[in-house]
Amino acid sequence: MPHYDPSDQRPLSVLLSDLGKQIEAYRISRNLKQAELAEMAGISRSTLARLEAGSGGTIDSLARIMRALEIEDRLLDVMPDAKLSPLDPRSDTGKARQRVRKSSEGEAGEEWSWDDEAP
Repeated sequence: MPHYDPSDQRPLSVLLSDLGKQIEAYRISRNLKQAELAEMAGISRSTLARLEAGSGGTIDSLARIMRALEIEDRLLDVMPDAKLSPLDPRSDTGKARQRVRKSSEGEAGEEWSWDDEAP
């Protein structure tokens, strides 16, 4: 899995701003005022305004807004399914992984050989 490298990605502030704009556009397309959606979602209007401005918020607030807009089923689409590949032999057990185990020191970095090469 690649490590997070902020140099090749958009800044988080830009992503949050884009998300806020999408929330605002969706709200407007449903002909709802901020106060109306906030009341439906059970949050304050200022919380909704902060989310729409991309200035922060919580997952709880986002989930409440999506529920009020009747699109809460899309919330789980934010993260991909974490099931292992059917080609991975560990998938044969049928059990979901519950722990992370790091490989031992010699396994990851060493190149494998038959050890029958002449010196």
